[in-house]
Amino acid sequence: MTAVEDQSKIGSCVANTLAGAYEYLIKKTNNQDVDVSRLFIYYNARAINDESGDMTDSGCSVTDAIQALEQHGVCLESIWPYDAANVNVRPSQEAYQSADEFKITEALKVEIDINQMKACLAQGFPFAFGLKLFTSFDKAAKSGVVPMPDDDEQGRESHGSHALLAVGYSDQSNSFIVRNSWGKYWGDNGYCYIPYAYLTNQSLCFDAWTVRQLTSDDFGQDDWDRNDAVDYRSVDQEPYDDDDSGRAIEHMDDHDLIEDIKDSADKLLGTFISLAF
Repeated sequence: MTAVEDQSKIGSCVANTLAGAYEYLIKKTNNQDVDVSRLFIYYNARAINDESGDMTDSGCSVTDAIQALEQHGVCLESIWPYDAANVNVRPSQEAYQSADEFKITEALKVEIDINQMKACLAQGFPFAFGLKLFTSFDKAAKSGVVPMPDDDEQGRESHGSHALLAVGYSDQSNSFIVRNSWGKYWGDNGYCYIPYAYLTNQSLCFDAWTVRQLTSDDFGQDDWDRNDAVDYRSVDQEPYDDDDSGRAIEHMDDHDLIEDIKDSADKLLGTFISLAF
């Protein structure tokens, strides 16, 4: 993986998450660290459903961000930098011209189901998802270990929603290995470990997508595990499911080991092993 980002006080968790997925595919192919513009993704994702023309820093859905990446692509960070002063400013014409060459050509929705999620990771694709957070999530700030919210906590109003990127899993720990966007000093070098039961709860987890291919790049399949129920390489997919389009993911005020994960490193995508730990 490329370096963990810090979204700071901007509600751009979706853009940060998908930038990480996009950069991973490039690194997987060319072994190059590329830094793409998170603000470019964030602006265009919000513009998908913005009828008023009055852009605000109010978050967006993963579905809308995927659609924006398919329509507009993404430019480099150096062309449209991550500057809070420009969070609601339309990117430059130069940014759009550059991004037009770097679109997502295939992205697939991932069902909130443990078998589909694990199959997606085993085939070599991280997936972005939205998650309802509660106060107990703050406990992961130092260790990276995210507790399962108890019934009482789930019965109260959510602490907010957040987008993250699943990059691996551990059956020994019954946890997904997840990249956050709150900087490298949060959690375990910017990563955390979320229980299977949390991510597979359809009341808590939603709008999961995997980015499969960029423009005409052909990503290698040598290390993919095909012995599973879902083939994420299949092009015969249903069109967009807009059920989650209205579930915008808002920014969290974030700054208020599972030791045996390393023993199950064979469950991780190879690239993630050295970078996550």
